[in-house]
Amino acid sequence: MASTVPPVIAWDYQFAPNAQKSRNYLYATRTPFKICEQPFVLPRPILTDLGITYRRVPVLSIGKDFFCDNTSFIDALQSLLEKEGKGLKRSPADRAFEAWGYRSFWVALPCVPAALVTKELGEDRKDLFPVFAREDFAILRQNGLSELRSMIETAEREFLGSGGEGPFIGGKDCGLADIHANWMIKWALYTIEVEKEPGFGKEAYPKVHAWCDALTTHDEKVQGGHFLPAEEATKQVLASEYVCSGIGIDGTDPLGLKDGEDVAIDVADAKPGLCPQHGKLVGLSKSRIVVELENGLRLHFPRVGYVVNRTGDIVEGGDGNVLRVN
Repeated sequence: MASTVPPVIAWDYQFAPNAQKSRNYLYATRTPFKICEQPFVLPRPILTDLGITYRRVPVLSIGKDFFCDNTSFIDALQSLLEKEGKGLKRSPADRAFEAWGYRSFWVALPCVPAALVTKELGEDRKDLFPVFAREDFAILRQNGLSELRSMIETAEREFLGSGGEGPFIGGKDCGLADIHANWMIKWALYTIEVEKEPGFGKEAYPKVHAWCDALTTHDEKVQGGHFLPAEEATKQVLASEYVCSGIGIDGTDPLGLKDGEDVAIDVADAKPGLCPQHGKLVGLSKSRIVVELENGLRLHFPRVGYVVNRTGDIVEGGDGNVLRVN
């Protein structure tokens, strides 16, 4: 049976570890998608022209709905696929593996070779990932490798060492737990080549390497043509339909926001006011925030990890400074 899931576009670039996580899910579910390649550093005029000022990647779209975080994207696509009897297997521990995987991201950042952190990259990322702006970044790598090895040890002995048939967590089939836990480990081992460091090879961690190797990779037959020019991608999403039904506004939410209010959404772990996403609030639940742009696009964010303010509010920072949300 042909899939009824509308066209999926990844607005990202290959090197980004978060982008590799969403692609891992798309490959594992054999979901066709296209890529609208984005610049490595700001500006990203393709997204800005669409009204999307949120600055992290990936940004992913399904039809006219955009997802500014892997959590909201995977949740949405998993629900759509499950209606067709597809999707990956779930487990009660999926959110725990998601949290573990996110922690592995922060542990792996100091493992990036200093030669790759150019002055341009450090300046672009300093308010998002302050570790890249540290004066001692060049000597952090050994400590980062030590921390990362501890996490890989956990995956080898506990996640994959329970006597199951493998190579995935819990057996032969890839599940959501694998997508949530594996992405940064695989990125560190293969993309920035930590596997070549002493003590990180297949002889030290055979199960982890088998786990990484078992994840489905790009298949041109599945994708049917991979890259989408900016103009074509823009026309496609603006002409699409919404795929997510309305979630309404939770009147008991502590934010006290109302339908139609203008809001600004910031990531919680970066400098306040750093490229906030503005929009009209159209959805607020215990798990999701949805804003609509003037062009009709809807952007979805998870509730955890984001700060929401009314446009025009005065926000006091921890340093005593105040910031008006414009």
